[in-house]
Amino acid sequence: MNKKKILPLFSLLALLLVIPVAMAYFQRGGFNLRISALEEDEPTNIVISDTTGESFRVSWITQREVIGGILLSDGTRFSESDKTSYHVIDAVGLKPSMSYSFKILSDSKEFSSEAGGDYTHRTASLPKGTQKFLIYGQVFSPDGFSFQQGGVITMQLSNEVMTSDILSTTINETGGYQFDLGNILDKNNLRSFPYRTKSDATLVVFISHEDQPVSKQFTLDFSTNRQVPNIYLGEVNIDILPAIEGE
Repeated sequence: MNKKKILPLFSLLALLLVIPVAMAYFQRGGFNLRISALEEDEPTNIVISDTTGESFRVSWITQREVIGGILLSDGTRFSESDKTSYHVIDAVGLKPSMSYSFKILSDSKEFSSEAGGDYTHRTASLPKGTQKFLIYGQVFSPDGFSFQQGGVITMQLSNEVMTSDILSTTINETGGYQFDLGNILDKNNLRSFPYRTKSDATLVVFISHEDQPVSKQFTLDFSTNRQVPNIYLGEVNIDILPAIEGE
């Protein structure tokens, strides 16, 4: 047989032998071909906030709208009822001064912390009060005119003595949001924060995993005014409401 014909024949036979072996190796997990890019249902910009003696809150965002939830290590589950990209979930009915481990649920998948283990958070020793003290504000999109439709916003207060725990909530379709300061504690969750006095407030807006969070600072006195100045996500700063200063 001509050597020129023999070499291609051997090459074809070798290829036919290699393909089944390689496929079996892939099926056994010999190669990890998972794409390292961010999954559309993967939680990002995760914040643990609003700690009380019987609850805490977890917020995050996802690329697409999914049902989110929190799964405690004892099997207790807290889930959303509707799909969304902006997730804020309360773990409630907890015991004071207890550490809780949990995973974040996103589209039925379980996500652990970046370190590889469960997330952990400790409840406060103080019992949760019944007083409500609502403050509110509005977020405008980068064009400076239209309302920001959706997002997660956090707030932390500080004065000359202490810094507060972080609070988080969602931004609605008209750019509005509100926080309840009635149970806000200091950042160590040991005592109540005096929110009825002048405080420096840091607010951070999360819109997507691709965009950097936008941070704004204001000096506020909630004893005289419960409305937070407008927040503008772009360079345009136009006051829509009279007597309200935006940054």
